[in-house]
Amino acid sequence: MATTMSRASVHPKWLVFDDSWQAPHEALANADSLRYHAFMQLIRTAGALDRAATDALVDLELTAGAYGALVELAEVGETGIAPSELARRLAVARRTATLYVDILAKHGWATREAHPEDRRMVLARLTPAGAELLEARWSRLSASALAVAG
Repeated sequence: MATTMSRASVHPKWLVFDDSWQAPHEALANADSLRYHAFMQLIRTAGALDRAATDALVDLELTAGAYGALVELAEVGETGIAPSELARRLAVARRTATLYVDILAKHGWATREAHPEDRRMVLARLTPAGAELLEARWSRLSASALAVAG
């Protein structure tokens, strides 16, 4: 006997429920199967969110990850951040964090400077242009949210 369950699928701008989904076999409706399906839904959701974020950032020519790095640089402020710490905060490989900083530096939104106490270490910092970009984005987002709420 098949077990009827509801399955949700997330697509950019949509949450779709498929109430007709059935586990192909009763044995597949066990706890392991449910964990697997929940995990796969998280993977699909993460992909949909990444695609939606990339679409929202297309005018900046940034990926969601690079934009996340920009936000992290704003969070740390003037002290800057080592690529290894940026990688840890973003849950990416160090080389990916370094790539994000390269992209941001190419646009003039970040700099790469030697650590003041350890010249072997590099720190990434937000530039004034990067701070202005984030301020403009947040102002535009806040205005949109107020328009929808009002």
